[in-house]
Amino acid sequence: MTARASHPASVRVAVKTAVERTELKSFPWPGIGPGEGVLRVEACGVGGAEPEVYRGEKWVPISMGHQVVGTIEAMDPLARTLWKVEIGERVALQEYLPCKACSWCLRGEYRFCPEADFMGAGKPRRFGLMDFTEPPHLVGGFAEYMHLPWNTVIHKIPQDLPPALATLAIPIGNGVQWATLDVNAGPGKTVLIIGPGQQGLGAVMAAKEAGADKVILAGHTRDQVRLDLSLKLGADHAIDTLKQDLVDAVRTIADGVDVVVDTTGDPGAENLKRYLELANQGAWLWVNCIDSGVPVRDIKKKYLTVRSGRGRTHQAVERALQIIRSRKYPLELMCTHTFGLEDVDLAIRATAGKGVEGAVHVIVDPWKR
Repeated sequence: MTARASHPASVRVAVKTAVERTELKSFPWPGIGPGEGVLRVEACGVGGAEPEVYRGEKWVPISMGHQVVGTIEAMDPLARTLWKVEIGERVALQEYLPCKACSWCLRGEYRFCPEADFMGAGKPRRFGLMDFTEPPHLVGGFAEYMHLPWNTVIHKIPQDLPPALATLAIPIGNGVQWATLDVNAGPGKTVLIIGPGQQGLGAVMAAKEAGADKVILAGHTRDQVRLDLSLKLGADHAIDTLKQDLVDAVRTIADGVDVVVDTTGDPGAENLKRYLELANQGAWLWVNCIDSGVPVRDIKKKYLTVRSGRGRTHQAVERALQIIRSRKYPLELMCTHTFGLEDVDLAIRATAGKGVEGAVHVIVDPWKR
């Protein structure tokens, strides 16, 4: 094993021990086997789905946190070959811990690997969703250090990239995936994005970078800070759907839309009808219609392409990092709040819009005192 310097005897971690309950614990420095390593966590973003996991009875006990950025602190020599990194290099992680051998993995689609799939039968192998009670314990990003198994998915980042900005690789990567790789938000298109959260704002930038002619973001009155921010991140128009009817507002901007990306989780039947009404002939829709039913006749009539999905590919994160490194957008304005390990509970609640005003992208800094 190689390492930067002597390591601490114990590591502080904030873990979920019950529904909506976080505790600070300490665990010993992990053993490092073949192809494994340790990351010194610089920052970990709080994902948009994190509050749902925090509320969930299924996910107990776990070590949360998956938007992780840090520095390679130690690794086995085989890890250098597998990851092609050196001690002291900075990386952003994806949460997936895939098999790296199935047909999905060989295409870079780690999100659908049976080992890591969120929609699979068992509990997925992912950072931020694993039981911390068994060694190596350090399996979530709300921690000073993390254990890295051989199948960790790593993206190198520049040495001078601020860690807060680097934690945006995952949410912006989701936006890239959903708006441009899953559906066709390309040159000349009018794109409607629903939901001004981290992924929605990521989709705004992704669509604009892909050459979309008009990018429209829709949200609610409580999202006013994010709606205003979207206009600095590439959106051409921002709509408060509690003050304006969505269909009427969009039609004052364009005759119709070529792409709809709903980042809210499930639009519901009434909103789905609005999207279908606004969609141009041959439009693309990205929606998660959990309980809404699928109006096949309307889809067929307009020759629509409807996609759904979750997560993102390796390619999407690399593209997100290109957007971040370009410094083209004032991403510092997205990074609104930073908390230490003692305040992880508040950080998650802030992401859900509770307890803190104006939170957009919330970050946990394990070294903040």
